[in-house]
This record gives sequence, C-alpha cells and structure tokens, in this order.
Amino acid sequence: MDAEDVIAMRYEETYASLVAHLQAQRREDPAFTVEHLQRSLEEAIVRQGNDWMGGGALSDATQAAIVAAHEAVLAEWQAELDLSE
Repeated sequence: MDAEDVIAMRYEETYASLVAHLQAQRREDPAFTVEHLQRSLEEAIVRQGNDWMGGGALSDATQAAIVAAHEAVLAEWQAELDLSE
C-alpha cells in the first residue's frame, strides 16, 4: 500500500464514519437542527482553512472528508425540507 492509498483510505473512512454519525445524531437527538449542522460545517471549513502550518496530506484528506460529509448530510436534509414544504 502506497501513500496515496493510505490517504484515500483515510478520506473514505473519515467520510463514511462522520456521515453515519451525523445521520444518527439527526435521528436520535431532537435538539440537533439543520442550523446546528450548518454551524458545524462552517467550523469545519474554518479548521480546514487554518492549516497554515501544514498538517500534511493525511491531515488535508481528513479535513476534506469532514467538510464533504457535513455538506452531504446538509444537502440531504435541505432536500428533504424542500420536499416537505
């Protein structure tokens, strides 16, 4: 396994586990709102942009997966809200 495989695997694992976590939180926590998810996404984007010291490719992949997972769950949730209106 080379470095690119490790990076891709880290991205996939982070993305899948966070999507599952956010979906479970949405189902199980009535206090968790779309606004909470939007704020969490904004914070993830800030953290991703704060990599001024350079965390390396593995850190970049992890942060990208975190942002992508938030975006995916948020888009799904917003689409459901749009359908219910």
